[in-house]
Amino acid sequence: MSREIHFFIGKGGVGKSTTSALTAVHLAHKGYNTLLCSMDPAHNQRDIFDRHFYEKPKQVNRNLAVKEVDADYWISKYLKETEVQIKKVYSYQSAFNIQNYFNILKYSPGLEEYALLLAFENILDTAKDRDFIIFDMAPTALTMRFFSLPFITLVWLKELLKLRKNIYTKKEIIS
Repeated sequence: MSREIHFFIGKGGVGKSTTSALTAVHLAHKGYNTLLCSMDPAHNQRDIFDRHFYEKPKQVNRNLAVKEVDADYWISKYLKETEVQIKKVYSYQSAFNIQNYFNILKYSPGLEEYALLLAFENILDTAKDRDFIIFDMAPTALTMRFFSLPFITLVWLKELLKLRKNIYTKKEIIS
């Protein structure tokens, strides 16, 4: 059997957490190795199962583990990785105070979505042995921003590349 991934999406208060938990319990009861991941900042799974969950999956029974994605952890990780990459690429730019850019970066739009994308990627990489991965997602607006992120990023990067080429061309004319 190949791994299946299910997303529970909808408006706030419609029962995404309850339905995702019931589905995960049902699959585990049928013998499937199941991981339930809460991507919702409200983290309702702790109320449903009456126990705390964290970034590391916690076994609920033999076939079911639950984890709550810690957005703050992934934001911090993303910022640190980005800082390392930028310092490596722009090490020659010592005249500019790159640290100021890092201080601003933590307020950039879409930061939480990028961090959750890192978490999602990590879950897929570390849960290869699972038959099912169930995602309890945030309310619709947040989830749609998460799912649209790859497309928006490609459009954004394409425009930045055009801008860079334009700047480079003008720099060559001036030189």
